[in-house]
Amino acid sequence: MRKRIIVLVVLALAPLMLLAQRHQILPSELPEYSYGTWFNNQYQISLIITPNYIVIRNELYYYENIQKYNNELQFSCRVKDITKNFIISRLSPNNLFLDEGDKITSFKKSKFKNEKQIPEELVDVWYAKTNKILVKADEVQFADKSYLLDYVSTTNIKNYTMVVYNAGAYYLLHNSIGENGHYMNANFLEPFVFKKATFLQKNKNNIIVLAVLLLALLSFLLLKWQIAITKKKEHSKRLFTEMQLKSFRSQMNPHFLFNALSAIQNLINQGDNERANHYLTEFSQLMRLTLDKTESGLVSLTDEIESIRKYLEIEKLRLDFEYQIIIDDAINQDELEIPAMLVQPFVENAIIHGLKEIDANRTLSVEFHSDSENLICLVTDNGIGVNTAKAQKQPDLNRNKYGLKLAEDRIRLINETYNTNAKISILDRSEKDKAETGTEVKIIMPLRY
Repeated sequence: MRKRIIVLVVLALAPLMLLAQRHQILPSELPEYSYGTWFNNQYQISLIITPNYIVIRNELYYYENIQKYNNELQFSCRVKDITKNFIISRLSPNNLFLDEGDKITSFKKSKFKNEKQIPEELVDVWYAKTNKILVKADEVQFADKSYLLDYVSTTNIKNYTMVVYNAGAYYLLHNSIGENGHYMNANFLEPFVFKKATFLQKNKNNIIVLAVLLLALLSFLLLKWQIAITKKKEHSKRLFTEMQLKSFRSQMNPHFLFNALSAIQNLINQGDNERANHYLTEFSQLMRLTLDKTESGLVSLTDEIESIRKYLEIEKLRLDFEYQIIIDDAINQDELEIPAMLVQPFVENAIIHGLKEIDANRTLSVEFHSDSENLICLVTDNGIGVNTAKAQKQPDLNRNKYGLKLAEDRIRLINETYNTNAKISILDRSEKDKAETGTEVKIIMPLRY
């Protein structure tokens, strides 16, 4: 009977005895060796214990209640509005078991101590869309706030877990390196995934400054280039004007003036006043057209053809020849412009050094046609030909060379000024067909200047 009473008393007091062995402790009363970093079999940081918080699988919890029973610790912790209950058992300086209710994991103590500075490879600018964090050696800056470093640890000197704090609150960050880059996971009230800054992001301000400097330098060079081009154009215009005056003087050949006026005087002496008046009018109009051309570098094709026609009519007073001026119907003579007095020297040359040297059936043709980009002028005569004229060493040949050089210089200036491909070619017709005589001059000029 006495034994039964003793058993009943023991059974009744057992819960009280157990309760007396289980007691509540503060986080600061945890065993000293429990603080630090613990890792699982995959060497991943899965547990960090400090007097202020506990980190379990990349989630930071604050302590609510800790119960100690023998070598077992029962924790009640919270994160935001979530409470987590778990048990740490078999706690020793090197090992422990974490019982989360649905699984039990074995952990080992990391030999890496809590670092006092953030690793250099993490010190950088990190971006998450429009947000960014600046990681320094001992703090993290995010959204105009500074978070001081409290804890940083690793198990492989590659992946790090960091805890920072601001205004008494702690925040967890951990980095990860994968095939797609280097990332930083952070929980600042809400989770963010930051990616390490690219070269462009890190040097954005420097690139902008460099771009501005390059733009300024480019603008300066473009301005200098524009000034140089303007000066070159002005120089070309002066040369063009000088060539124009030289061409004018070349056209005002004293022999032509004397011969033309003598021919008109001869008509007057013969009593042919009507023809004399006609040619005197032609001569005066030719002089006016020639003088007008000295005022500008370009004239309409209509004016140039009219000047050539009047010149040929006056030359016919002293030399019997036939001529024709052919213009392609597709050419708008009034709108198309050509360099003044560029064609006339070749017409004059064809008469003086070609047609004048034969006795009869003298013919001269001046033809204008165009392609998609150029105006082409052909001056063709049936005289003795350029090769024979050179062989005869005619008295006026030096003047002829001077006129040709003027024309070539003007073509060169046209190409330099307007970036065109104008050119002159002179061919003895016998080179194409031995039965032919005379000279063919081809002048290629741009349609637009």
